[in-house]
Amino acid sequence: MDSSFFDVAIIGGGPAGSATALSLRAHAPSLSVVLIEASDFNASRIGETLPPPVRAILEHLHVWKDFCALGSREVFGTTAAWGQPAPIDNDFIFMPANTGWHVERASFDRMLAIAAQARGATLLQQTSLSEFQWEDEQWRLKLSSGESFSARFIVDATGGKAAIAQRLGARFENLDRLVGIARFFEDDTNDSRLLVEAFEHGWWYTAGLPAGKRIVSCVTDADLAHHLELNKPEEWQKRLAAAPVVNAVVRECKPSGGLVGQSAGSRRLEAAANERWLAVGDAASRFDPLSSQGIFKALRSGVFASYAIGDWLTRSDDAGLRRYCCYVAKEFESYCETRAKYYSQEQRWPTSEFWLRRRVRNAA
Repeated sequence: MDSSFFDVAIIGGGPAGSATALSLRAHAPSLSVVLIEASDFNASRIGETLPPPVRAILEHLHVWKDFCALGSREVFGTTAAWGQPAPIDNDFIFMPANTGWHVERASFDRMLAIAAQARGATLLQQTSLSEFQWEDEQWRLKLSSGESFSARFIVDATGGKAAIAQRLGARFENLDRLVGIARFFEDDTNDSRLLVEAFEHGWWYTAGLPAGKRIVSCVTDADLAHHLELNKPEEWQKRLAAAPVVNAVVRECKPSGGLVGQSAGSRRLEAAANERWLAVGDAASRFDPLSSQGIFKALRSGVFASYAIGDWLTRSDDAGLRRYCCYVAKEFESYCETRAKYYSQEQRWPTSEFWLRRRVRNAA
C-alpha cells in the first residue's frame, strides 16, 4: 500500500475514531484507513461509564474478548440523589442487559486503536494534523511529524474540540456551557456504582474505577464554576464536603492528582457530514455527562459513519451520508427531550441560576 495515500484519514483515536476504523475495515475492506492519534494513550482521560447495551456494539466490532481482558469494573446499577435529598437506587437487573462497566479510559481507548491496527488500519500515535486542504479532488494533509499524504475522505474524531469541523467553518447548535471539574482518588472500597447528587449550582458524580481508582466530578456551567472558584482545590473540596451523599463515599479516599477541567456542554453540528468529510462521536454531537451515554454514543456513531463512508467511496452512493446527518440530528432531538424531562425533576432550588436556565430552556 502506498503510505502517501489513504482512502480515509481518521483524526482522533478515541472510541469514535477507532470504531469508525474497525467498522470500515469490516464493511469496506478494500478501503485503506489511517487512524491518527495525538497521544500515546498513557495520560488519564475523563469519561469512564459503559452502560449495559454497549456489549452488543463491542461484540459487533469483534473486540469483546479484548475488552474482557482489560479487567474493567462491573457495575450493576446507579444511585441518584436527584429531586430529593435521599438517594434512590436504579438496578440494571431489571434491564434486558443487566451489567455495565467502569473503565480506565486510556486503556480502553488504546485497546480499540490497537484492534483497528490489527484489522489493517494504519495507526499513527503521538501524531497530530498540522495542516489540511482540499485540492485536486482530495485532501492534502501534513502531520506534526513533517510527513504528508493525501486522502479521499477525512473523519473528524477529535472529540469535543471538533478541530476539523471548527477549521472548516462548521456551525454548532449549543444548548449550554456545562463543564466538569474532576479529580481522581485512590480507593480500596468495593463500591463501583455510579453515584449522582444534585446541589444548588449543578451536580456531583463519583464512580469506582479499575485498579483502585475513583473519579469525582463537579458539573456546572462555566460562568458559575468561575464565580464559585471551583478551579481552586480548596473551594472544590469545600463544595464536595457539602454534598453529603457523594462525600460519604469519598471521605476516606486519598487524592491522586490535581483538578482536571473539561467542557461538557450539549451541542451538535448543524450538518455532520458531506461528500468530503464527516464528524463522529462528540465532534458530531455531545451529550450531557448526566446521560452516561458518551462512549456508547461514540461507538455507535462510528459504526453508522463507516457504512455511510464505505457506500460513498466504493459505490458513489451518497444516500448513507444523508441518512447519517439525519441520524445525528434525530438522535440529538430525542436526547434533548430526555434531558429536559430529567432536569425538570429537580425543583429544590427555584432561584438557582443553574436550574433556572434549564427550566427556561425546557419551557421554550
